[in-house]
Amino acid sequence: FILWVGWYGFNPGSTLGISGQGALAARCAVSTTLAAAAGCISSMFLNCLITKNKTGEVVYDLTFAMNGALGGLVGIPAAPDTTPLWAAIIVGIIAGWVYLGASALLIKLKIDASVDAVP
Repeated sequence: FILWVGWYGFNPGSTLGISGQGALAARCAVSTTLAAAAGCISSMFLNCLITKNKTGEVVYDLTFAMNGALGGLVGIPAAPDTTPLWAAIIVGIIAGWVYLGASALLIKLKIDASVDAVP
């Protein structure tokens, strides 16, 4: 969550150096927020569906939610000022799904990662 807040210094903060661009910085902040939130929700609920199909239990895993939000944050910095707001949501959803796939691949290949540590 701290990374999410820090990302506001990265995406919208970089536009504040341009005089008179407050509206542009605000748009960057909104697109950053939408992408992160969409990544959070999409990865958590897709993981919930996958887990329910495997085990029959519904599990809402906060790890997948926060890492999906990080995926959304990583997905949007290329153009937070020109991306339409609806597209920022799509970017976040796709980034959340990419995180789930990459996480599953790391586990399958038994590669140790800082987030998904495999014994």
